[in-house]
Amino acid sequence: MSQVVYITVEPSEQTCVDGISQKQSGWIHEHLIESADPVKGRQFRASHHIPKGTCLLVDRPYAVIPVVDEPAVNDNLICNNPACNRRAPRAERYSCLNACIQDVAWCSSICKDADKSRHDFECTWLKRYAESIRNKLGEYEFGMLWLIVRLLATRHVELQEHGSMTGSQTRRFKHGWEAIDSLCGSSGTWSHDQVKSWTTLVKKYLKSSPALPHGLSTDRILHLICQEEANSFGLYPRETGHFPPPSPPIDRGEQFAAAVYPTAAIANHSCVPNIIHKPNDEGHMVFTASRDIFPGQECCISYFDLTQHSELDSRRGHLRKSFRFVCHCDRCVSEEPAEDTVEWSAMPLTDDTI
Repeated sequence: MSQVVYITVEPSEQTCVDGISQKQSGWIHEHLIESADPVKGRQFRASHHIPKGTCLLVDRPYAVIPVVDEPAVNDNLICNNPACNRRAPRAERYSCLNACIQDVAWCSSICKDADKSRHDFECTWLKRYAESIRNKLGEYEFGMLWLIVRLLATRHVELQEHGSMTGSQTRRFKHGWEAIDSLCGSSGTWSHDQVKSWTTLVKKYLKSSPALPHGLSTDRILHLICQEEANSFGLYPRETGHFPPPSPPIDRGEQFAAAVYPTAAIANHSCVPNIIHKPNDEGHMVFTASRDIFPGQECCISYFDLTQHSELDSRRGHLRKSFRFVCHCDRCVSEEPAEDTVEWSAMPLTDDTI
């Protein structure tokens, strides 16, 4: 049996009502604690009984990008201000004065002005590289690189405002850049060819320069890509993780954004999850207990839409391809043929589709 190290998390003074955070900094239930498993790494567990329907977590994204087709005419484009993330309807949106890319828009002049420092950091990079990256490498690679730039932009704003990346010693959960720096994922968990490809991208598009003045080494940016790819979430309009799926099944809809969350990224996957997750109107990731969770139980989400992969072979094939691990949850073990022996092979690694 794996040894579990419990790390108690103190509750904040915030409240969660109907899945909505009362403060933009986020909220976590007092009975949701962090623990560490020698094989799976960080995980959430319940310290006490948590009833079905309980809001467990409301986490603000550290960085988020829109993911929509034809952004200039798409009403699902989100506001570029990371403190807002609400939809920016075509008739009301404000665009970048430098016309960097059509994906960048704000829902109001107030949001645009509030986002000036962060967007100034990314604007020159977007103007110089976005079109060529999209044409040469495609939307997925562009989205990955842009999300890295937005992580660096938020870090840049933190440095401007606080002058330091040191976190509060009184918090049990890390926050800000300190939390991003502690996310799982490293070059050792990816294939040599993949790491080589990312290294080339870093040297060509993400090195520190006047267009992207982050001041970090090439190796650190490569490590940041490994962390982002292992921890980013896709944002969908409906919940992910209902089990059993409703009949007839209802999928989670079309992805409209991708984001990195400092605390939500701790959650591991199960094909029989006890948490459903969904972004609220402000882009915060909301975790809700989908059934009663008892003391000591791990609290898991599903990394993919369970309506799309119902059979064991389909689920495991998808997880191997997209998330780079073999699932050994109770459901998978109960459905596998008797002669098969499957073990966790690595930390769960993800793309931006959680």
